[in-house]
Amino acid sequence: MVYRHSPLQLSFESFGAGLSTPLSSNNEWVQLAEVMPWKALDEAYQLEFTKNAGRAAKPFRLLYGAILIQQRMGLTDRGVVAAIRDTPALQYFIGLSEYKAVEPFNYSSLAHFRK
Repeated sequence: MVYRHSPLQLSFESFGAGLSTPLSSNNEWVQLAEVMPWKALDEAYQLEFTKNAGRAAKPFRLLYGAILIQQRMGLTDRGVVAAIRDTPALQYFIGLSEYKAVEPFNYSSLAHFRK
């Protein structure tokens, strides 16, 4: 598998622009997203992949963020994907560029990531 960087995260003000109610800077997931060392973690994660071989892996922030959400909320793999689908702040936390009411990835990706 090859690893490709995902685009930069929008500010929480920009992220909520498409919603009728923007994200709050007081939201725990917005605050946690701001203090996480995403860049350093992403750089360490990409060392696990060979260059230019195979299909692209999912972004680190997407899957690691989902695992953190899962652990903090006590959800199953399917449950965390559904919670992310339904919650703009969780989508912001995992680094999506905008809110979309669709599942951002298949729940089976979490099992592969944990390996």
